[in-house]
Amino acid sequence: MVLKDYLLMIRLPNLFTIPSNIIVGYVTLQGFPNNGLSISLPLIIFSSCLIYTAGIIFNDYSDIETDRREKRLRPLASGSVAKRPAVILGLSCLVLALVISGIVGPLTLLLSSIIIFIALFYDFKLKQTKIGSIMMGSARASNIVYGASPILIGGIFESVQIQRLAIESACVFIYVVAIMLVSAREAGVAQSNPKWLFVPFLMISVVVTVMITSVILGKFKADLLGNLVILIFIICFAVSKLTRRHKLEISSEQIQNLVKILVLCMVILDSSFVSGVSGLFFGTIVALFIVPGIILSRILYVT
Repeated sequence: MVLKDYLLMIRLPNLFTIPSNIIVGYVTLQGFPNNGLSISLPLIIFSSCLIYTAGIIFNDYSDIETDRREKRLRPLASGSVAKRPAVILGLSCLVLALVISGIVGPLTLLLSSIIIFIALFYDFKLKQTKIGSIMMGSARASNIVYGASPILIGGIFESVQIQRLAIESACVFIYVVAIMLVSAREAGVAQSNPKWLFVPFLMISVVVTVMITSVILGKFKADLLGNLVILIFIICFAVSKLTRRHKLEISSEQIQNLVKILVLCMVILDSSFVSGVSGLFFGTIVALFIVPGIILSRILYVT
């Protein structure tokens, strides 16, 4: 049971949404499959997972008093995981992440330090503020650039690749902010009016529009649309299922389930960009990261 408590604490299913973020940035500047891959890719993925793990741990640590009132089954709040070993684990993850990023290169080390700062600043200062969602979106968007960092420092890339990187980062930023707006309703009272969903899903619509427009303008291959259609279908199905009986209250559990779907669908979003850069075959391979996330989310919570 101790192992399960730790896996619950670090939101293990969420970790499978991290590699796709890194892969997007990496293949965008690397020009994969033409230029192949290097050892820096798995190192950055591992480092990013460590940073995310630490961020989740310190998120729960900073919320421990609130969780004791509202989410008493959380490992730290319930006492099934003690605070001291949790803090030690979190700090160890951060130190190891910095060491690994330093091995990859100075720019990678700098970006990992920035992401760590954003994550910790969010956890301890900005979580309950109006810019908390912006900080979280910034952290995830920075992951895209983090993945591209080994190539960025070399300076061997074309302007269209930088344009792609900017589009990808912006879309991920907007998508994550939208998730955060939905998640903000998760711990509140039951919602009797689904109109609050309008803003976050307008933002997701903007992401979809930007991606389609980018294909039309020739920034990405048309292969991007194959994965994007899947993303649109999953989100539309989840929202329609939630709001079909809009006269009834939308419970916090239903909102939590919607957040889970949106979080896991980040993999599909990322895979769309990989398809747009490297082709549908490679985008489909990246999309498979969602499979272990879905399986694990049945026994371990995501949010």
